[in-house]
Amino acid sequence: MSDYKLSDYKEAGIHQFVRDLSSPMQDEYDKNAQKENVAYFTPVQYLQPPLICPFPFNDKITGKNLDFPSKEEWLECPNHKKTALYHREIDDFESYRADYNNRVDEYFKEKKIDKDILAQAESGIWKYENGLSHFAFMTINHRFHFNQVSKNSANKWQTDLGLHWRKVDNELVYNAIVDIPDEAAIPMINKTVYDYIRAVTGGRDLQEGDLYYFSMRELLRWAEAESIDLKAVPNVLEAEKDRTELPAKAIKVKGLREISGSKHPTKPRQWTIVHHMDKHSLEFKYNFRDKYTSGIHKYSEFGFHYHKAKEMPRRVELLERYAVWEEMRKEAPKGLSLSWEDCIIIKNRHYTMKIQRELEAHLKVLLKIEDDMFAKQEENIGGRKFTYYEPLFYIETAHSPKESFKRYTKQSQKKSRSGIDDWVRAQQTGGAGIESGVFHGGLDDSDLIDQ
Repeated sequence: MSDYKLSDYKEAGIHQFVRDLSSPMQDEYDKNAQKENVAYFTPVQYLQPPLICPFPFNDKITGKNLDFPSKEEWLECPNHKKTALYHREIDDFESYRADYNNRVDEYFKEKKIDKDILAQAESGIWKYENGLSHFAFMTINHRFHFNQVSKNSANKWQTDLGLHWRKVDNELVYNAIVDIPDEAAIPMINKTVYDYIRAVTGGRDLQEGDLYYFSMRELLRWAEAESIDLKAVPNVLEAEKDRTELPAKAIKVKGLREISGSKHPTKPRQWTIVHHMDKHSLEFKYNFRDKYTSGIHKYSEFGFHYHKAKEMPRRVELLERYAVWEEMRKEAPKGLSLSWEDCIIIKNRHYTMKIQRELEAHLKVLLKIEDDMFAKQEENIGGRKFTYYEPLFYIETAHSPKESFKRYTKQSQKKSRSGIDDWVRAQQTGGAGIESGVFHGGLDDSDLIDQ
């Protein structure tokens, strides 16, 4: 059994995730039905992107029918910018929903029906209780194999005699799989359900009549059919722990008293981080004293773990993007897109901010820093306010003589949304592929692009 307890899975929302994976769309908001639907779980077979823009909103107070974004804006948006637009419109939708719900409360008070539930229902005005999530996606699950459902079963199961479509929403699961190809993500999801069921049932042998009897049989059948060793597959809690675990203590710097034993914290501007990309290594230099350096060490020695085998750790990739961005702003030719959104974003803004928060916490431990590592900035472009971040420490990439700010490695280009000329041109001309280092290999926000 996994080392995680049932309380760990519930805290991570896995209990609801399993219910979502087991429930037809019509039971999306019926929590009681979902609890029983887990008896009909079958393993995930395919992953699909979430529902596509625009998101409709019926404002009952003003009588307006709105779309986030407008249909015209969505259709006219360039493909390489659709991902950013999709997530930005979710934020706009949620902001409008919160304002609308406040207006509904004011309307009820004005009509003096704020305490009369029946009158509220008869008014034809209601709140939008359910919002949108950045972490929703769809699954297609395997068909039934053990006659759990027959033609005499409830109508809601009749359409599920073949493959099963499900809508799920869990931040931990989404962040665990968004980076990896489907052939690794699907076993991780199914192993998570397997470990959750083992935690719920105490690992006992299930018998016919037990709630999870057929669910466990389906999982074991799937693993055997796919030749998968379930013991070798991590669940999402294990995968995220390995990837997000912080270093145990501060680094040692030659010539400088070990900062972990120092009484006083250091400051961000006292440090320069040098990325030796060709060596898969980092170096931390204490500014104003050239000899004060951590030395050059592999990523893992500083606690940066690979999110996929031997590929650049996400936190290190974010450091590299900031380093390239800083260099490009100093030396790049005019006309090149140099916005934070273009150059820094990994996948989408919310995912990038998650990685940045993890990076900041990581560096604070390594360098014994209490202050913020990034400064929040704002700028207005075309009448719209944008928020971006500036690192408060120095970052450099150790270039060879033939390298320059114009060069992005194949690895740093993978699944990128940057504004670098070669990447944008590759998307526009259809030249993005394995050879260019720009390709799609799993559940990815690029699925939002209309084909």
